[in-house]
Amino acid sequence: MASILLDAVTVEHDEGPALSNLTLRVEDGEFLVLLGPSGSGKTSALRVIAGLDAPTRGDVLIDGTSVEHVPPAQRNVAMVFQDNVLYTFMNVRRNVGFPLSVQHLPQEEITARVEAESRVLAIQHLLDRMPRQLSAGYQQLVQAAKAMVRVPDVFLMDEPIARLDAALRRSMRAELKLLQQGYQVTTVYATNDQEDAMALADRIAILDRGTVRQVGTPADIYRRPADRFVAGFVGSPPMGFLLGQVRGPVVEVAGFRVGMPTGAAADGSTVTIGIRSEDWDVTEGDGIRGTIDAIEHLGSRQIVHVSVGVASLPVRRTDASATAGDAIVLRPVRYHVFDTSGRAVYHSEL
Repeated sequence: MASILLDAVTVEHDEGPALSNLTLRVEDGEFLVLLGPSGSGKTSALRVIAGLDAPTRGDVLIDGTSVEHVPPAQRNVAMVFQDNVLYTFMNVRRNVGFPLSVQHLPQEEITARVEAESRVLAIQHLLDRMPRQLSAGYQQLVQAAKAMVRVPDVFLMDEPIARLDAALRRSMRAELKLLQQGYQVTTVYATNDQEDAMALADRIAILDRGTVRQVGTPADIYRRPADRFVAGFVGSPPMGFLLGQVRGPVVEVAGFRVGMPTGAAADGSTVTIGIRSEDWDVTEGDGIRGTIDAIEHLGSRQIVHVSVGVASLPVRRTDASATAGDAIVLRPVRYHVFDTSGRAVYHSEL
C-alpha cells in the first residue's frame, strides 16, 4: 500500500491544459473516486500517477518519494482501462499470469498466484476460456485479476464498468468494492457516473476543467456542495435552482422567504437557492407556487417537474395523486445558497 500526492501538477496538450495546478492527496489504503464530466482531467490524473504521461509542471509522490524519473514498469502501479485490453490470443489463465511472466517468475509461482487471484474474484471456472467467450462483466473481472495479481501498491481504474448495463454495473460495483477492501490497496477510480462514485468512494474529488472543485466524503459532497457546479453535477435528479434577493437575514425567492445568516451574502445582492428533489414539502399554505409540467413514475416514488417562472424544479413524491397541469405549492425543507460567483455561502440544516 502507498499514499499518493499530486503536487501542483499541470499537464498541457496542444489543445490546452488537461490538468491545471492540481494538488490532491490519496491516503494509504483509501478508495478515492475522481468524478467529473468528460474532459475534466480524470484520465490525465491517472496517467500521470501511472507514469504514462509526464507532468509539464509539478510532481507526483508515492509514499513521499518523487517518481518523476521512475518508469511506469517500476512504480508498482496497476491500471484497469475502460476498453478491453485482454490479449485475444491468450486464454484467461495466460492473460492473468502475463504480468508475472514478463517478470520471469518461476512457472510454479505464476500458476499458484493466478489460481489464488481467480478464487478471490470467483473466476476460477473461466481460466481455460478465451476472452471472446466471456461476457463484458467477466472480461472486466479478468482485467482486475490481471492487474491485482502483481500485488500493486496502487490500483488505478479508468471507468472500467462504463459500458455495462445497469444491473451488471451494480454487481460489478459490489465486486470492485469487496476487492479493494480485501486487499486494502490504495485505489484511484475515475468516472463520470455519480452512482459509481457514491457507492464506491471513501472520498470523492470533483474535477472540472483540470482543477479540483471539492474533495470530501460522499455525504459531504451531497449535503454540503462547495459551489453551484458541484451541487448541479452531483445528485439524481439534479438539484433545482431559483434566483433570490438578499434582504437582511432572509432571501426573497419566488414570493417566499427563507432564512440565511446576516452577512453570508451582501444585502440586496442576487443569490441562487438550490433545493434537492427530496428536500421539498408540498403544502396548502404559504410557499413557492408553481405548475406541474411532467411526471416521472419510478415505482415507489415520482419525480414531479414543477415550473416556477422560467425555472424547472424536480420534486420527489411518494404519492401518485399528481397530474400534469396541476397547481402546486412547495416549501423548502433544506436548501443551499450560492453567491454570484457560484460559491456556497450557506447550507440550511432544518
